[in-house]
Amino acid sequence: MKIPRHIALIPDGNRRWAREKGLKPWEGHRTGIERFKDFLDWCYDLGVEEITAYSLSRENLTKRTPDEMRFLFKLYEDGFRELLSSPKVIDREVRVTFAGDLEPFPKSLRELISDIEAKTGEFQKRRLNLCLNYSGRGEILYAVEKLIKNRRDITEANLEEFLQVKTAPDLLIRTAEHRISNFLLWQCAYSEIYFTEKLFPDFTRDDLMQALKQFANTERRYGK
Repeated sequence: MKIPRHIALIPDGNRRWAREKGLKPWEGHRTGIERFKDFLDWCYDLGVEEITAYSLSRENLTKRTPDEMRFLFKLYEDGFRELLSSPKVIDREVRVTFAGDLEPFPKSLRELISDIEAKTGEFQKRRLNLCLNYSGRGEILYAVEKLIKNRRDITEANLEEFLQVKTAPDLLIRTAEHRISNFLLWQCAYSEIYFTEKLFPDFTRDDLMQALKQFANTERRYGK
């Protein structure tokens, strides 16, 4: 089977999953984080080289309740500490990078992010991009501002140098909804997109294989 080099993921439905089970929203996030770890294992074991995940949108940060955000930040901090010490990251040589505006995050979280990027910065075999407080439109505006500031010609090639996520996904997987929600708007111009009704905590390896089967059976035309 043809395996995409780069998979992007919008892991939606965590709060809905929790609500359906009578749980607090952060319990859905907690379960979603555990499922994301599984997702990474499935993808890397299949030979995927790069994964980009929409971990938190700019809209999520402004619309969630303070209690939910406090618990979510705690979940991120626990997850990032685990990521920092994970032998899988070392063994797989995964370079971890973060995209988005991290300034509103707690200092302890920003320091963890900096430590992870520094520790994995030399790895080249695989990549993991985590988008936090991220906006696809905001990323494009940021890149244009950088071009102007550096007095560079505004061309597609030059703009791509200043994008936070440098490569285009071959496949975008979105759970629970049928839209891309301001995610990787530039990079996904010619990506194949797989939508599933599954809420992300219920997403399985079989669901991933179904997405990969659709990708393998699609002839990519890149607008031609």
